[in-house]
Amino acid sequence: MPDISNLRRKSVLLGCTAMATVMLASAALADDVGAPETVVVTGTRFNTDAAPAKASLDTTEPQTIINRSYIENFVPPGSDYVTILAIVPSLTGGDINGPGLSDGGTKNTLRGFPDGNFNMTYDGIPFGDTNGPTHHNISYFPASTIGSIDVDRGPGNAGNLGANTYGGTIKLYSEGLTDDMHAKALASYGSFNTALGILNAQSGDIDTGGFGTVRAMGNLQYQHSDGALTGQDLFTNNQLLKVQDQLNSHWTITLFGDVSFLKENLDDNNGTTPAQNYVYGKNFALQNTNPALPTYTPYNFTSKHTDIEYVREQGDLFWGLKLDNTTYTYAYWNHTLSPNNQNQTLADIQNNTSEGNGSVTLANGTVNPNGILGYSKQNAYRVYGDILRVSEDYDFGWINGQVRAGVWWETQATHRFKYYFDSVTCGAKGIDVFDVGDIAANAACGVAYKPFKSSYYNGPVAGNTNILKSKSIEVGTIVGVNQLGYAKDDEHSDWDQYQPFVEVDIKALDDRLTITPGLKFVHWTHRVNAPVGQGNLCGIGANNTDTPNPASTPANPLPDYCPNDPGQNFRESFITRDTLPFLEMNYKIEPSWSMYFEYAKGIYIPDISAFENNPPTSLTGFPAPETTTNYQFGTVYYADQFTFDADVYYIPIHNNYVVQTCSYDSSEQCYINNGAAVYQGLEGEGTYAFEDLFGVDLRGLSIFANGALMSSKADGGKWQPNAPMWTAAAGIIYQTSEWKFGLIDKLVGTQFSDPQNLKYFEIHPYGNLTATAGYTHEFTGVGKAELSVNVDNLLDRRNVTLISEATTGVAPASWQTATDQYFFQAPRSIFVNLAFRY
Repeated sequence: MPDISNLRRKSVLLGCTAMATVMLASAALADDVGAPETVVVTGTRFNTDAAPAKASLDTTEPQTIINRSYIENFVPPGSDYVTILAIVPSLTGGDINGPGLSDGGTKNTLRGFPDGNFNMTYDGIPFGDTNGPTHHNISYFPASTIGSIDVDRGPGNAGNLGANTYGGTIKLYSEGLTDDMHAKALASYGSFNTALGILNAQSGDIDTGGFGTVRAMGNLQYQHSDGALTGQDLFTNNQLLKVQDQLNSHWTITLFGDVSFLKENLDDNNGTTPAQNYVYGKNFALQNTNPALPTYTPYNFTSKHTDIEYVREQGDLFWGLKLDNTTYTYAYWNHTLSPNNQNQTLADIQNNTSEGNGSVTLANGTVNPNGILGYSKQNAYRVYGDILRVSEDYDFGWINGQVRAGVWWETQATHRFKYYFDSVTCGAKGIDVFDVGDIAANAACGVAYKPFKSSYYNGPVAGNTNILKSKSIEVGTIVGVNQLGYAKDDEHSDWDQYQPFVEVDIKALDDRLTITPGLKFVHWTHRVNAPVGQGNLCGIGANNTDTPNPASTPANPLPDYCPNDPGQNFRESFITRDTLPFLEMNYKIEPSWSMYFEYAKGIYIPDISAFENNPPTSLTGFPAPETTTNYQFGTVYYADQFTFDADVYYIPIHNNYVVQTCSYDSSEQCYINNGAAVYQGLEGEGTYAFEDLFGVDLRGLSIFANGALMSSKADGGKWQPNAPMWTAAAGIIYQTSEWKFGLIDKLVGTQFSDPQNLKYFEIHPYGNLTATAGYTHEFTGVGKAELSVNVDNLLDRRNVTLISEATTGVAPASWQTATDQYFFQAPRSIFVNLAFRY
C-alpha cells in the first residue's frame, strides 16, 4: 500500500517542481494540444464563431462544441465550467453562491445522468475524484484556463478514455498556442464584493536554432468574493504554464502544468432547511454572531490544493506509424473542518439551538452540555497515468482510412478520513485544527466517539485496560480512545488499471462514408486498506479480538462480520473486467450535410463505495458494474447563414446505481442498485447568422436556440433523481470589432430529487437569463481596451434547483420539522470588467 501520509506536502512539492521544470524547459519543448476536435470545417461561408454551440460535420455521436469566443465574451470572466456548459442542450447546473463562486451546489447533469456518471477530460486526460469519478468545479480549470469545450453525448470510440464514458464526455481543452506574441490583462469587480484579476501572455514563435521553434503561454488568475450566500466567502488563485517545441517537421513535445488553491468558508452540507429558508431567507448559509450554533462561520472551513502536469510527445516512427503519448499526474488535497450537522428545524431556531447541538463527552471525560459535534475531514489523492496511441494510414484504392491502437494505464493512492471534535470547545480554546494538527486537537477538544456497530463487545481489550470496547454508538458515551484518536473513519485506497483499445476508420464512396468499428478491454484492480472502514466500520478501530457475524448461529455458521484479523486493518480487493465494443458511421450526403449512427457499450466502474457496504462486501459480494448499450442517430447541416444539428438516443442501463442517503449514516451518500433504467430522448440546436435585412447591414448578429426532450426512467416508470424532463435555451448575440451584446436564457424542466418521485421532492421548471454588453477601443500601435458588463440571473429568479433528502423515500410531516437540504439559484449579479489586449 503506497504511503501517502504526507500527500499534501508531496503533492504541492511535486506540483511546484513540475511547474519549475516546465519553465526551465521553455527552450526545448511542444505541439498544440488545444483541441483538434474543436476545429469545425463547414464547407460553407458560415462563421462558426457566430454559433455559441454547434456540432462538427465529422461527428459520429451527438456533440456540442463551445469555442473560445463564447467563453471570453459571453460569460462572466470568473466563471467555472458549470456556468459555461449551461448553454448545451440536455445539460443543467449552476452555482448557488454566484457564477464560479462555490465548490458545492447544483452540479452538472447530462441527459439526466448526474455528475460522476459522465466523463470529464482536460487536454485528453480523464480526471475526477478517486473515491468516485465526480468533480469539483472550481478546484480545477477556471474559465481563463479553458480554450474550448467539446461535449460528446455518448461513449465515443474505443480511444475515448475514462471510468464512466457511457453517459458522455465533457472535453475541456487548454488555450491553443499561437505564432504571434500577445498578452491580456483583465480586472473585474462586481456583486458580492467579487474581485478578479487575470494575466495571460503568449510568446509567439521563438526560433531556438537546433532546438526547434518554441511557443509558450502563461496564465495567472486571482479571485476573492464574499459570495452571494451569507458567510460563504472564498479566495482562489491559479497558475498555468504551457510550453511547446516543434523540434522538426516530424516531432513536437508539449509540457504543461497547472496549480490551484482554494480557501472557502463553506457549510459542508451546503444546503438549508425549509425553516432556515423561512426565517433567514434564501441567501442564508452561515452566520458570524453566535458561536453556540453549528452555522458559526469559524466552524466551517475548507482548504483545497490541486495540480495537474503532463508531457506529450507526438511524431512519426517508422513504416508510416505515428506516435502520440501523454504521461501525466494530477492531485487533489481537501482539508475541511465542519460541524457534523448544521440543520435547524423551526423549533430549533426559536430555541436558539440546532439538530447538531447536544451533550458531547470529551477525551478527558468532561461533558460539554452545549457541545457541537464537528469533524476534521481529509480527501487527498495523487494519480499517475500514461496514454499511448499509435496510428497508421492505409489506402487500398476503393477504401482507405486509419488504424489506431493504444493503451491507457493509471494508478493512484488516496487517503480519506474524518476525526471528531467538539466545535465549541475548540473555538473557546482557540484551537485551529489546521494549525495544531489532529493529534494536538484530539487531546484538547477531541470527541471520544466510535460509531462502529459493537453490540457484541464488552470490557477492556485483553492486555490493555486503557482501550475499551463499546456497547453504544451515542455521542454522549465514552467509547474508547485508541491509537487512531477519534476516527469516524480512516481509509486508504488505491487502484491499478489498464485499458488497451483498437479501432479502424474505413472510408469509402470518395471518403463520403466513414465506418469505425473498435474494441476496448477494461481491467481495473481496486484495493482498500482501512484502519476504520467507512460504512462497514471494520478495522482496528473496533479493537476486536473477534468480529462475529450477528446472524451466525451454530446451526448456520457464517463468516465473521469483518474479514480483518484482530488488530489489523480492514483490507479488501477485487477486479473489474469487461470488453466494450462499438461501431460508428458518418455519411456525407453533401459536403455541408452529414448523418451519423453510433452503437456502443458503456460501463460505470464500481467505486470506493463497493468497500463501504454494511454489512461488508466480504459477506454480500462485490457489486456488479453498471453497464449500458447506447444507440444514437443524428444529422448535422451547415448553410451559408445557418447551422442545425439534431439527434435521437436510446440507452438501456443494467445495474442502475442512484445516490441516496446511507441507511447507516445520514451524513454520507450511498450508491443503491435501482435495477434497470432506460434513458431516451430527442435533442437539437441551431443558429442563424444575419448578413442584411431590408438593406440594413446586420453582419455580426445571430440568433440561436436549442432544446431536448428527455425520458430518464427506472423500471416501473419512476423518473431518475435529478433528471429533467426537458431543457431549452435561446438567445441573441451581436459582435463586431467594437461592440458586443448578448442575451441568453436557459430553461430546465420539471424533475424529482428522489427515486420514489414523491410530490414533496418535485422541482418545478426554472430559468436563468444572462446579459452581456461591451465596447472595445483600439489604440493605434498600443493595443485594445475593452469595457464590458456581465449580468447573471437578470430576472433575479430564486427557484429551487436541488433537494437533498434527509431520509430517503420519506417526506417530512411538516416543513417546520423538515431537515431536507434545499439549494436555490443565486441572486442577480453584475460584474464590470476592464481588459487590455496587446
